[in-house]
Amino acid sequence: MSLAVECNDFDVLVIGNPCVDLIFSGLPHWPAPGKEIYATRFAIGAGAVFNTAAALSRLGLRVALLGELGNDCLSRYLLEEIRRAGICSDLVRQREQRIAALSVALVHGDERGFVSYVERPAPSSSAAASLSPSAASAGSASREEAPALATELLPPLSLPELRALLQRYRWRAVFLHLHPALGPALELFAEQRIEVFLDTGWHPRLLGDQRVPEVLRRCTVFLPNRLEAEALTGARDPETAARQLAQLAPLVVIKLGAEGALACRGEQLWHCPAWPVSEVIDPTGAGDAFDAGFIYALLHGYSLPEALRCGTICGSLATTALTGSAAVPDAAELERLRQRTP
Repeated sequence: MSLAVECNDFDVLVIGNPCVDLIFSGLPHWPAPGKEIYATRFAIGAGAVFNTAAALSRLGLRVALLGELGNDCLSRYLLEEIRRAGICSDLVRQREQRIAALSVALVHGDERGFVSYVERPAPSSSAAASLSPSAASAGSASREEAPALATELLPPLSLPELRALLQRYRWRAVFLHLHPALGPALELFAEQRIEVFLDTGWHPRLLGDQRVPEVLRRCTVFLPNRLEAEALTGARDPETAARQLAQLAPLVVIKLGAEGALACRGEQLWHCPAWPVSEVIDPTGAGDAFDAGFIYALLHGYSLPEALRCGTICGSLATTALTGSAAVPDAAELERLRQRTP
């Protein structure tokens, strides 16, 4: 499929492969081996990078998604959701084969656990080589693991294709998940002065890769959660983790769930409490919604404390409904809440 879009001017390019989320909420306790329990709430929705892209679109930003889908029923559903959310889908590649990406979220109280499955075709030799000259040989991931990890998180886009897109289209910012092979792509974004917002998922093999520090040096903002930040640094508290990561990334923002968020630039720390909500129904996409609110604020020129506030408002409200994007505010609601004292 060719990569061509009618509009050439966007606020944010979101890069990554969406998945289908099956969310079971209201569990009485965590499942035990050999026993069955029932959830009180259930929903099906699009997830992964879709959550942030949909939240950014709801906040009024012009968003394009660069990813890969197949011709199966799950892929068709995801494409419908992308378009329904007002996200430009013209950069979504559709293969004539099944590409299954599915995640089951189990929610108990304000915590959640996941079981995920990703079935993607092996990348071509040219696409794999474009990710990094040593994508399958450097770091802690084995030669067998590296291509599979890459195709789970990144669409198979070659560097020449990405360079051509950057010449033809404009983005103020790009959002994607951390991967050790991103170095060459981030160099291209830097050449165009595009701000890079990096989140990360719970992929221990990737977090321990020796190329990660160099990737973090090339981003604008790094947005892990507490568990991910502490795993990356070995720190036992988020403040220490933030200071260590801030020696690499220019700005680090650590999402703390019910405790809000913490930012670090250099040696300076900022903390913002979570926005209060009456009930947590589904925290699955709270971090993704936080990312969107934070990016929205920075692109509007708000201060760092105000950006944290926007992020925590979006993240907290996202927990009040099933799926990661159903309860995210629009720009008018966010601005109204931003002026209030919680």
